[in-house]
Amino acid sequence: MKKKEMKTKVMAVAMSATMAASICPAVPAMAVTKDQVAKDGTYTKTAHVTRTEDDDEDEWNEYDVRVALTVKDGKFSDIVVTPENGYESGNDSYFNKAYSKSKGIKSKLAGQSATEDTINSWDTVSTATRSSDAIKKAALEAIQSAPEASTAATVDTAALEASITKAKALKESDYTAETWNTLKTALASAETALAEKKSQDTVDAAKKNLDSAIDNLKAAVKEEYKYVYAGLSWAEYWAAEGVQAAGDSSSSSELDTKGEPDKGAFDVVTRATVNHGLHRGSYQCVATIEAENGKSYEVLYWTDSKTAVLTDGKTITFDRGAITEEDGTTTKMTKYDVTGLKYVPVKVATEDYEAFCKAYKVVENGGELAGGFAENKLQSYKGLKAKVTADTNGLKTATKNADGTFSFSAKETGTESGIEGQKLKTAPTAEEAGLTVKEAKGSYGEFLRVDLTGNYGDLGANMQSVKWTYYGDDSTYTNAKATYGTKFAADNWMHKSMGIQLGLTKSLRCTLPEGTDGTGYWTITISALGYKDVTYNFRAKDENIVKDAKEEISTTNLEAAIKKAESLMESDYTADSWAAMQTELQEAKDEIKTPHTQATVDEATSHLNAAIDALVKAEKKETYVLMNIPYVAFYKSETTNNDVDVDVFTSATKNKTRTTGLAGGSYHENADGSQIDGITFAVKVDPSVDLTKYKEVKDTDKVDITVTNRGQTSTTTLEGKDTLFENETYAYYPLTEASANYKEVSMDKDGKLVFSEVKGQKAEALTGVTAELLTQSSYGDYQLNLDGLPEDKIASSNVNAVVVKTTDGTAYGMRHLENIWRGNELAWSTGYTESVHGCPTSSAHYASMMGKTIDSIEYYTTNGLYTIDVNDLYVPVKFAKTEDAVKVADADISAGKTAIELNLRDDFDPEYTVEGLNVKVEGNVLTFKADSSINPGKYTLTVKDKNGKYADLKTTFILSTTDMPATYDADNKKLTVAENSNEEAFNTYIGNITSVNVNGTDYAASGRGSVKIIDKDGTLVTDAAPFKDAAVGTEFQITVRSTGYTTPLTFTYKVPGETPAPSEVDTTKLAAAIEKAEGLNESDYTKDSWKALQSELTKAKSALEAKESQDTVDKAADSLNKAIDALEAATPDEPTKEVSTDALEKAIKAAGALKESDYTADSWKALQSALAEADTALKEKKDQDTVDKATEKLNKAISALVKKDAGQKVNGTNGTTGTSGKSGKTGSTSNTKSGKAAKTGDPSSMFAWLGLAVTSLGAGIGGFSLKRKKREDEE
Repeated sequence: MKKKEMKTKVMAVAMSATMAASICPAVPAMAVTKDQVAKDGTYTKTAHVTRTEDDDEDEWNEYDVRVALTVKDGKFSDIVVTPENGYESGNDSYFNKAYSKSKGIKSKLAGQSATEDTINSWDTVSTATRSSDAIKKAALEAIQSAPEASTAATVDTAALEASITKAKALKESDYTAETWNTLKTALASAETALAEKKSQDTVDAAKKNLDSAIDNLKAAVKEEYKYVYAGLSWAEYWAAEGVQAAGDSSSSSELDTKGEPDKGAFDVVTRATVNHGLHRGSYQCVATIEAENGKSYEVLYWTDSKTAVLTDGKTITFDRGAITEEDGTTTKMTKYDVTGLKYVPVKVATEDYEAFCKAYKVVENGGELAGGFAENKLQSYKGLKAKVTADTNGLKTATKNADGTFSFSAKETGTESGIEGQKLKTAPTAEEAGLTVKEAKGSYGEFLRVDLTGNYGDLGANMQSVKWTYYGDDSTYTNAKATYGTKFAADNWMHKSMGIQLGLTKSLRCTLPEGTDGTGYWTITISALGYKDVTYNFRAKDENIVKDAKEEISTTNLEAAIKKAESLMESDYTADSWAAMQTELQEAKDEIKTPHTQATVDEATSHLNAAIDALVKAEKKETYVLMNIPYVAFYKSETTNNDVDVDVFTSATKNKTRTTGLAGGSYHENADGSQIDGITFAVKVDPSVDLTKYKEVKDTDKVDITVTNRGQTSTTTLEGKDTLFENETYAYYPLTEASANYKEVSMDKDGKLVFSEVKGQKAEALTGVTAELLTQSSYGDYQLNLDGLPEDKIASSNVNAVVVKTTDGTAYGMRHLENIWRGNELAWSTGYTESVHGCPTSSAHYASMMGKTIDSIEYYTTNGLYTIDVNDLYVPVKFAKTEDAVKVADADISAGKTAIELNLRDDFDPEYTVEGLNVKVEGNVLTFKADSSINPGKYTLTVKDKNGKYADLKTTFILSTTDMPATYDADNKKLTVAENSNEEAFNTYIGNITSVNVNGTDYAASGRGSVKIIDKDGTLVTDAAPFKDAAVGTEFQITVRSTGYTTPLTFTYKVPGETPAPSEVDTTKLAAAIEKAEGLNESDYTKDSWKALQSELTKAKSALEAKESQDTVDKAADSLNKAIDALEAATPDEPTKEVSTDALEKAIKAAGALKESDYTADSWKALQSALAEADTALKEKKDQDTVDKATEKLNKAISALVKKDAGQKVNGTNGTTGTSGKSGKTGSTSNTKSGKAAKTGDPSSMFAWLGLAVTSLGAGIGGFSLKRKKREDEE
């Protein structure tokens, strides 16, 4: 680099500064805010109208709006909003509402004070939210750009940042909860202060507060033991309790007198009957339902007799052995296991706790305890909080064994309940509990039984274990002969109305001492959750001991009870009492099939008669429910003169159907969102309808609905009646009072539900509503927009149904999403739009509306019924899809004509119009005036029926040109007007840009996922995504495509700056890897692995050429070698078509070596077009024919190049990029420089003058020295 020292005088400095100041535009020091009034003038800003997750991707195009605020005398004298890039006529309705209609920004704000507060006071238009949001944003930015002086103080945040870093390095587990929470609060405040930088005082105060919180942290005390509840098996629980067969989990194949496998030791208790009181096992035991599908359902508690909540939080429906999961999957129970106790208080060493948690199901302190099912005296529990301490009654110590297993100590007596906020309870006395030694029967397989039939409810629900101790004839209860442990269901039971039933079964866990028969003195000790242990003493006599003997079994009484039960009518009794009786009836029928003993028969008889006696008569009253009604059943009585059924709505997106804000008032059965089935509406139930056949929704029901809209996933939890939204057809929720509007439901002779028309309050007539009928819509064949609907009455989330009526008395029922959108938009298909956004349409019900006149619309909402009289709206007839009725071919503007294909009805009298063109149609030719006033681009032809019978037909076509009105100005990094073109043509070209290709990657210019590469004034956006973080000197090949311009504009952009001198880089390893890769054959490997190799090979070649650094080269070599190693051999099932591109690559290389400056503009443009096609063919490798044609076309373009005169050639071309080495300018396919002077306000003009001012510094006569660098010419 050369350096030159320049000296200048102070006077020259002053003059140049003055000169620069005079030509630089004034910039406001601070934007106006709040109620500050803007200076008179016009302020303009642009914003983008953006879709949200609630909008479909192809519902409408995003576009720009430019807002110009004119301020005069401190007020908004004019507000002009102009739609720009991406705007289409389909956006007219939304745009006009937000701009010029009654609630638009111009109507509301013109003439008001020119302040930020005024703009903020404008409420965006709810029916044009996206447009008005963008307009408001642009308006705020515009007013904020108005001049207002202010000063800004510098805030030093270094110390605060250091304190925040220090705080974040600390660990929560090291400190007490209280001091850690204080630190978290202080840290949050500090981060807010750092982000806002309001003032130095605020920042300093936040640092001081945070430092104080750090200093005040208190170290946490490390626990020696963890105290928790754990689920233990029967064998583990009894192992240290001194009972017979302690710790033995052996089973027995022998059955007891009831035919159940309960004669083992402390093994798992198993039941196969579906009628057993399964829910009682979940009070205190680990209860698991095994199913045919191989799954295990571990039950936590039951919400009712048919609904179980599992330990993982999910629910299942259980109906006589049939299991239904939340998603509708069904299976059947195979058995029911009770494996042990689920809430045993345990003390475990902290160092062993992690291993313990892996082996056992644990509830930590603060966790929830839940179990059981509420029925009569037995009450379920949930929401209790665990609080296990060293003083918890029944605490066992867990000890880790050498083999990693755990053993448990005997229970310890404690003084605390183990439940947060609850004292240790005292059990009732034997007298209070109603202790009774039962007469010997053995109805449950026991040989000795004791019942508690008094105050037993709470004790029964919390009962965990029962220990029996036998003293023989020792009435002093001093010398025990034996002690026995028991298991729930096998020995212990509790009944909803018949008490706690405790038995002893002759088994491996209970054998009487030799020489004893069970008579004598006994104690039973009951341990229950939250209770002190209680021991009851009693004496067993001979009549209490079951003997082994054969007997005659009589079933006469049981048969009579069954006959009586079967003669009763379900509708006469309450659902709960009837269900309870049915359970006992089924058990009675099971017993009578295979009677076990007289005792078991008598027990079944007793239980069934008790259940019959407990039946509760149902009240006869008017019943109102919210019910899910299929569309066809709901609309049957509402759509007069229309016999075509209303179908379900089938969805492909499967998210909007499950979004209450979009489909409120509807319901769907399938949780996958595949369709909407109908309407949720109030119903008055006729006595003929048996509601027990349908699902009842309860207040405790919950449904979690997870949806993903526009990439954002959210979960909504519905509770109670709201769960009807995702529920069964005819599912219902009972109402406590009559609804204002309802349907009546009754049963027909075939047993089907029939619904009347809606009854109740008369529909309220709405006024001030205007209706607009469109025949072109993204949602169907027709769209009806309603403006002025009162939002407090009709909203997108509360519409149950809509009926559109015509003057001939025909009515049409609308469905959610396909027909009803956001409440105020209705759309339907009549056979010509077959799908909308991937969802198939249903058109048969609506086809007859064509040619009729709409005169009213009726809304059924959760707020009531509303009717809207509209000015008669004729529904024009459609007879074909637009593309089948009219087609227009694309054409060159210079042709002045194009082909048109028409297939119209004989009575269709056509009139042709194209906005911006004067057209005429004769036969199959559409002619237009071909002159310079016609802009290239997309045009819309409208074919109108002069008779008014048929709907307008609209189709689009493109008029194009080979002209290129733009060229790339490398100095200013922007597109400018090309020579022989004009500003209007240039602006049209910029406005029509559809995509920009950067180094082979296309970027859309507008719409979803667009990336702005070329700005509205033609400036290259050099900080756009493709150029971000690019190194100095990196070159980008850019191709711009614009609608109506057949020749793409291609140019090279090079990241400016000084490229550091290259260091010595060893490329031996990389070159070897490249040589190896290039020697491989594509046909030998799979398509995907070869594609990965080619990607790495391209990067490797770039790295070899750039030689950026040794690290970069080495990494490229490693990546390429890995890709070579990862190649997968092709199999016969995956043939690879070999396409030779050698000739094409040579042609591309030859074209790249040429210099634009050597050839005429036209011949160079033709070369660039052929080169672009060649690049595409090389990239895609579609087939050999495509590659060969691209090669031939490129070679012809090279041969056709025309040399410029020798005097016009530019010396010193740099490589193959078309870059001039001396000037540093980048070549373009249209590299004609504009000779026009920069306009006023153009940055290039301003900085040119600044450069001139700085140059004048060299003319001084003394003062200071200024050094500057000048880049050397590099060749």
